[in-house]
Amino acid sequence: MSIAARLDALELRLRALSDCAAIEALKYRYWHALDLKRPEDVRDCLAEDMVVEFEGLPRFESRDAFMAIIRQGAARTHAFDMHHGQNPRITLTGADSAEGEWDVFYYGIDLSARTLMQMAGAYRDTYVRRGGRWSIATAAMRQISLHVQSVDQAGLARTVILGRAAAPISFQRQEGSA
Repeated sequence: MSIAARLDALELRLRALSDCAAIEALKYRYWHALDLKRPEDVRDCLAEDMVVEFEGLPRFESRDAFMAIIRQGAARTHAFDMHHGQNPRITLTGADSAEGEWDVFYYGIDLSARTLMQMAGAYRDTYVRRGGRWSIATAAMRQISLHVQSVDQAGLARTVILGRAAAPISFQRQEGSA
């Protein structure tokens, strides 16, 4: 193999590694913005024509539709959210497209409802690069396990939901979607 061919191959590998790192940083930025209740920072992570399919929520066919629920969550100043994403599996599917699977552990504290929630889940996303910038194009999330506790006035927690059977992730765009 010639030096020029080796350099070309090295450039492709470096570009792929750089793209995967940028996608991982995008997803971490998204979760961090959710936790800090910064809806405009969340919005900046999402493609305008994104589709969201999260178990337990209605399907969202655009970034603006999804942002309505994000803004509602951000207004809940009595609730604290902590998303811990891990085990990213990013596959580049084209020069400007990729797929990713993630595991997530979520912990939430709701002072108003006096509840604690732990949830493990699995994400399946697609990503698109437009104007040199990666965005989340589709996002599907399924719960794997759920533990909800109610906290009484004395501070004692009682489990109200324990366990959850895993549901398969099968994100599908509806007919007519881009």
